[in-house]
Amino acid sequence: MKRLLVSAALCLGLGLGLAAPAALAQNKNAKPAKTMSPHAEAVKKCNDDYQAAAKKANDDFAAASKDAKTKKGKEKSDAMKAASKSKTDAMAAARKTKADCIKSAPK
Repeated sequence: MKRLLVSAALCLGLGLGLAAPAALAQNKNAKPAKTMSPHAEAVKKCNDDYQAAAKKANDDFAAASKDAKTKKGKEKSDAMKAASKSKTDAMAAARKTKADCIKSAPK
């Protein structure tokens, strides 16, 4: 038992002894964050807005699909078509908005 405890303590000590300097060295080499150009910031905002719009379209489609699955027959197929068309229209609008946003971004 004594041998097991000594072995565990030795391994733990060696592990911490090697890990501590490595952790400290990484912090010294960290570079400060770069500032983004106005164009890059505008493009990032456009992309974030597009992703938010796409997520909303997908969430709305999922909710409409879940609701449509409770229906039967023609009513179900009509609800699924409407949900699909709604998603397609929302995604097309999001793509157009993104393209217009990127065009108007400062150069």
